[in-house]
Amino acid sequence: MKRLLIGSLAVVVAFVLGFWGSNQLPEDARGFELTRSDGAQINSFDALKGQPYLITFGYTYCPDVCPTTLAYLAGVLQAYQSAEGEEIQSVFVSVDPERDTPDKLGQYVEYFDSSIWGVTGTEAQLGQVKQTYSIFFEKVQGKDPDNYLIDHSAGILVMDSKHRLSGVIREGDSLEQAIATIQNAQ
Repeated sequence: MKRLLIGSLAVVVAFVLGFWGSNQLPEDARGFELTRSDGAQINSFDALKGQPYLITFGYTYCPDVCPTTLAYLAGVLQAYQSAEGEEIQSVFVSVDPERDTPDKLGQYVEYFDSSIWGVTGTEAQLGQVKQTYSIFFEKVQGKDPDNYLIDHSAGILVMDSKHRLSGVIREGDSLEQAIATIQNAQ
């Protein structure tokens, strides 16, 4: 019961703290250097050069927000490809480097959509991502060291081809709204 209460509290905190408003984020270019689930070191400025992309944050042990977001993201990706006839790259950044190995992360994102890049990094790298993308995440310790949750920002950032924030897709947005938000990044 206590774990359920902590999990529910984590969801509320993630939604309250994590719903970005595009007018609250800096407009300068953002990028990351992290490890993709296949082991490749990714510099987003090189790997995503000249193309818009979607980015969201979470972790594989997340009990509710992350699987819901990734299922919604998979639907958005499918709808966008059907509507536009092209794909857009999406990135899921794990904010739990202690438990989310590249292999585990790859299996997790593959379950939702094989085109989603699962990436992670060191605590220092993730701290830089936290600052760069103006997101929130914080470990919430449970009863033992291996039993913890991570409160984190929720939503999907839409980045334009110059790596600037173009918009935010929130769960609850219709697929048409999500596609329009992505189209504005073109």
